[in-house]
Amino acid sequence: MNVINRKISIGAAVALIIVSIALTVSVTMVVAMRQFNYKLRNVNQRQAMFDYITEVDNAIRRNYVGEISEEELRTALAKGYLNGIGDPYAEYLTAAEYRTETERLAGSCTGLGLEIAEQADNSVIITAVHKNSAADKAGVQKGDVITALDGGETDYAAVARRLASGEKTMITVKRGEESIAFELSASTYTATTVESRLINTTGYIRIRSFYSNTPEQFKAAVTTLEEQGAQNFVFDLRNNEGGTLAAATDILSYLLPRGTYARRVETAGAVSDLTSDGTHEFAHSSVTLVNETTAGEAELFTGVLQEFKKTTVVGMSTRGRGKIQAFYNVTSDGSAIKVSIASLSLLEGGEIEGKGIAPDQAVALTADQESRFEFLTEEDDPQLKAALSALNNTIVTPPTTSTAETTGSAASTTTSAQPAS
Repeated sequence: MNVINRKISIGAAVALIIVSIALTVSVTMVVAMRQFNYKLRNVNQRQAMFDYITEVDNAIRRNYVGEISEEELRTALAKGYLNGIGDPYAEYLTAAEYRTETERLAGSCTGLGLEIAEQADNSVIITAVHKNSAADKAGVQKGDVITALDGGETDYAAVARRLASGEKTMITVKRGEESIAFELSASTYTATTVESRLINTTGYIRIRSFYSNTPEQFKAAVTTLEEQGAQNFVFDLRNNEGGTLAAATDILSYLLPRGTYARRVETAGAVSDLTSDGTHEFAHSSVTLVNETTAGEAELFTGVLQEFKKTTVVGMSTRGRGKIQAFYNVTSDGSAIKVSIASLSLLEGGEIEGKGIAPDQAVALTADQESRFEFLTEEDDPQLKAALSALNNTIVTPPTTSTAETTGSAASTTTSAQPAS
């Protein structure tokens, strides 16, 4: 009887194994067929697209009476493709543009070293001069008003284009009652992305952007201000449009305890943690200033510190640009494309894209204050005053402004294009 039962049990086991194998093979075949059909559908769709482009190309080449520049045509095709994929941050860059962009993200710039803004009276004022740049070495100063460019007009758009070109330029400025001329030629310099000073016992640190050299400049600023007696800090990220994720995560790791503080969500759905090694945790209270232009990695910085109760956020809601972009070389001529590959997600607040970071205390600037932003101080900057008051536990009543007054912003430009995330 036991022998019969054992035979039945062995037979049942063998049958179960055979059924399991059959089910596994069936499931594998179904999955494989689905993948094959999906790939085939993609291949068919791509072939249809190529056929369509070929038809357009044939019609143009048969009938167009003008001459076609093959190089310009390829560039236009690449730009048109990127415009059609629905990614607002996608971009085609020529070889020269790509070199400029990668250099800038590394914190190395080639140009005159000036930043400008248009004032309410249409004058063009210099808002920043980068250290060791051509402008800095020549003696150009922040606050100088450009009165002539190569002896010609000083229309803001024209000045911006000329400075961005990096070509040798004669700039005439008004400084007080004095008129001074400078002949500037482009040179390579290290971008100043962090500015700092001590306001009584508060360390003020402005982070202009997140480039590869920003963590070093930021940590040096913190150390210097601590040595000078800073008891708390203001991090000013207004008009900071991001930069590189590596720079932002380096600084966050410097400020946070050990562990996960945010997540990166890939386009395919995979999720990876952004973590701090906890080797240095920031021990001071802080306030972070933001506005409608604060974007990308600057929003990650703000949102993470806010969720970890490391900072109080003051200002206006940020832009809501939480996609990460990457560059890819596509041709042998050095040109590249920039495309979104992932999203930034906070542990509690979720993805930043389309939402931004809401301030704990909303404080707006008037249109006039926006136009004078680079020259505001703790005496006349409502947002900075609110930050200092918050650190000193005093009540701040934000100034009342109309909607029209809070939406104005100073037009500004730098000598090269704004970098990707």
